[in-house]
Amino acid sequence: MVEVKRKPNESIGSLMRRFNRFVQQSGVLLKAKKSQFREKKMTDRKEKNAAIMGMHLAELRKRLEKLGKYDDETFEEEKRKLKQEIDL
Repeated sequence: MVEVKRKPNESIGSLMRRFNRFVQQSGVLLKAKKSQFREKKMTDRKEKNAAIMGMHLAELRKRLEKLGKYDDETFEEEKRKLKQEIDL
C-alpha cells in the first residue's frame, strides 16, 4: 500500500507529483496492469524446450567467451544456427 503524508506548507500539486513518483518507483502500477489479464500457463513441453535451449545458450556463451569471440552479433548468429540444428 502506497502512503504519502502531506508536509507542512506543501501544495496539493507537489503532493500529487511526489505521490505519482512514489507509485512509479514502487512498481505497484506495473503489477496491477500485469495482473489485469490472466496469462496462460506454459505447457510442459514448451517449458522443457525452453530449459533445454537455455542450457545450450549458456554453453554457447561460455564457449564463445573462451575463444574471445563473444559479442552480440556473433552470439545472435550462433544462436540462430543452434536453433536450426536443434529444431526447438
